[in-house]
Amino acid sequence: MTLREQLEQRNLQWRSFNEWEAAQPPITREPAAIIADLGTLLSWLPQAVRQHDPDPDKTGIAKMKAALALLTQ
Repeated sequence: MTLREQLEQRNLQWRSFNEWEAAQPPITREPAAIIADLGTLLSWLPQAVRQHDPDPDKTGIAKMKAALALLTQ
């Protein structure tokens, strides 16, 4: 199978998934349940991963604040 055929097959899979997803009824969930799920996912990570700060200088937060400042002007 060529790379082009692989890409076409993958695109077909994504189209099929997107059509299926659009046909599904929306799920209403309480915010507390969503937070609980996020907490569960976090607990599945190894402790070393949870303790590592990928952005020690918090540049991501600064970039987000700068972007939000542009939107509020």
